[in-house]
Amino acid sequence: MKRWFDRTFASGRPVSEAPQLLERLRLAPDRIAAALEAAPARIRVYKPDGRWSMQEHAGHLLDLEELWATRLNDFEQGTAVLHPADLQNRRTHEARHNERDLAGLVGSFRTARMAIVDRLQRWSPAEMARLSRHPRLDQPMSVVDLCHFVAEHDDHHLAAATAIAAAASVMPDCAVDLANAVEGALPRLRAIEDDAHGRRPADGKWSPREIIGHLIDSASNNHQRFVRAMFQDTLVFPGYEQDAWVALQRYQDARWEDLLTLWAAFNHHLSRVMAAVPEDVRQRQHLTHNLDRIAMRPVAQGSPATLEYFMEDYVLHLQHHLRQILPATTSGPAA
Repeated sequence: MKRWFDRTFASGRPVSEAPQLLERLRLAPDRIAAALEAAPARIRVYKPDGRWSMQEHAGHLLDLEELWATRLNDFEQGTAVLHPADLQNRRTHEARHNERDLAGLVGSFRTARMAIVDRLQRWSPAEMARLSRHPRLDQPMSVVDLCHFVAEHDDHHLAAATAIAAAASVMPDCAVDLANAVEGALPRLRAIEDDAHGRRPADGKWSPREIIGHLIDSASNNHQRFVRAMFQDTLVFPGYEQDAWVALQRYQDARWEDLLTLWAAFNHHLSRVMAAVPEDVRQRQHLTHNLDRIAMRPVAQGSPATLEYFMEDYVLHLQHHLRQILPATTSGPAA
């Protein structure tokens, strides 16, 4: 899919196109609502490789309504150059749209968009032909050109959201849940104050740094297990001495941001690994395994176990340790 900033736009669209462009603008909230409502909640907030989720693409459209309204003011006031956009999209990155109620998010977008459409429907053909210069494209743009620009921008983000839904719909739930757990926790983990993430709650208990270090070790060990399971006929894997691993690697002395960056990147890769395992391999039943010893939810010897069950167990283990860190330091769900 072509990047938005790589798109080019020809100026000089005829005023006669205004009615159909306004109809496209009017329908955008309904189209994005339909795409979001058709997707399960876990897929709506899924951030592929940490990029925007479906819900964040919708939130971005809402975030830019203020800019479009401001640019209409520019046309009315005869401003030579339209107001610039924030090319880093800080507002969307910081808005935490994944935590918003879906109906409220779509409703806010619909309200803002209808205000713009209603405003434009009152403009005369001469007003729709007014010109100003687009700051990034560095070319003249009429009000009709801006309507086309915004309609194409709507379509771009709707297509991105639809592509996420299509890709995530064929992934196992555990792969989506893992990515969601990481991205849901990451901003809260980064918000922990310096004197808190190194503090041990009691003697013999891990600090948040050591818990994240343990989760890095868990990712490292389970990465090997998940990959090897595709080449062997059993679910028998080596264990590891978790307390010794945490102590020997001196996670307590590591930089918090370095730990979080490694942990997040490793788990996004594990999510991709989970998605890459063929369904028949994930769901194949194995009587030979050691999940009675290495799984958080043990499977008794003699009972069948699947790789998919073990992958789901990995996600539950990660969420378990995140809950140890987050309730004491931040509000809101852990993952």
